Amino acid sequence: MGKPISSQDNDRLVQKFLLAGAFLITFLTAHASVFVEHGERVDFVWVSLAHGLVYFAAVVAVLRTPGGWGSLWVILVTALMLRALAMTAPPYLTTDAFRYVWDGRLGWEGISPYLYVPADEHLSYLRDEAIYPHINQKERAVTIYPPVAQMVFMAGVAIQDGIGGMKAMMLAFEVVTVIALIGWLRAAGLPPSRVLIYAWHPLPIWEFASQAHIDAAATAFLMLGIWAAIQRRQGLTGAMFAIAALVKYFPLVLLPALWRRWDWKLPFYLFATMAALYLPYVGGAGVGSLGFVGQHLGNEGYGDGYGFHVIWYLRDFEIADPPGWLYVSFALAAIFAIAVWVVFRRGACEFRPGRLVVLGAAFVFLTSPHYPWYFGFLCALAVRVPHPALLTMIIASPMLHIKGLADYTWTEVYALTYVLPLFVWAVWEAGVRRYPRWRQLNEKWLRLDNSKTEL
Repeated sequence: MGKPISSQDNDRLVQKFLLAGAFLITFLTAHASVFVEHGERVDFVWVSLAHGLVYFAAVVAVLRTPGGWGSLWVILVTALMLRALAMTAPPYLTTDAFRYVWDGRLGWEGISPYLYVPADEHLSYLRDEAIYPHINQKERAVTIYPPVAQMVFMAGVAIQDGIGGMKAMMLAFEVVTVIALIGWLRAAGLPPSRVLIYAWHPLPIWEFASQAHIDAAATAFLMLGIWAAIQRRQGLTGAMFAIAALVKYFPLVLLPALWRRWDWKLPFYLFATMAALYLPYVGGAGVGSLGFVGQHLGNEGYGDGYGFHVIWYLRDFEIADPPGWLYVSFALAAIFAIAVWVVFRRGACEFRPGRLVVLGAAFVFLTSPHYPWYFGFLCALAVRVPHPALLTMIIASPMLHIKGLADYTWTEVYALTYVLPLFVWAVWEAGVRRYPRWRQLNEKWLRLDNSKTEL
């Protein structure tokens, strides 16, 4: 018989594999950066999908053979290097960061961003050639972003009055997310090397660090809220989720999985924190502090229904033509039913990480986001529960960048982004029930047995 492999030798073996993967994804990230700079969006997406395949192999590697602290350092240093490369690319995948800088400037001027559109003559003295011309819908849309997002924008402008300041802020929030994820993994008795599932994913690298999407901040506060929950601090969980929700509203959908049933602390701190943070803006803008949310949803086709992938397919294949309000009612009822199941189909103080993924993935699937950065928080949840269907969804999400480009239709993009993950989920669940080997993977590698902890 051969000599057993020591943990130190095992860590070296994992490090070698990770270094090979790091070389490949660094090469791909460098090419993707060039494509972004030259506006070659389709080429960028294909390189991002290739990155996703290498990333998937690395995920399998750390699930099978986690490695030790040496492997973790390889993961973290590579993650930082990838972000440094991606941050050299200009914000050509989206114009959102230009609005962030504008809102941050207004904040430092003491002007509510909910009162005036950027093209308003009252704000003409703030216009410049670097930011103002690139603001989306500047003639008709006030900001869509809630109060905490506005505070983040002000902090970014304080670092640098430009896109660089926003990139620096989002990178800082990514560091917070990684620290919270490692804390969560250690608390669950899992190897910290699983943080690779977030740190090497192309989506946060490009959408958070490179394109500076505010979702990086929402994800960071969301993860701090989860970390607080597993530390049995319900009040702090409520406060963190309130802050996350006032960056972007979606974190609220995860709260049913973290609430200690009938405990008053979480809802009290949630609403108290939200009220305290919203009050200064409501005082200046009234109902206008809700921003451009309603109009934005209409622009994205949700009001007419075609913005939802389910209705799109029903109409595209001439199966049915349901109104948008009917689907919205169905989706809200489905999310509410899942939330009730999550709350009541467990012990009052029981926490099952898989339920977070069920809530998050169902919300994304039913609401059909049209932009890949809306999937970013799922990359963080996948660190704890890396279901193959979830990984498929977040790896495929960059396809949303090419809808309508080079003859890529909504039908084709939706098929990869939403239909393929649903198919993978069905196959995986059937395999787990039928094949012992799949069941072992489900329980050993992926930890999808929802091992229970107390809140």
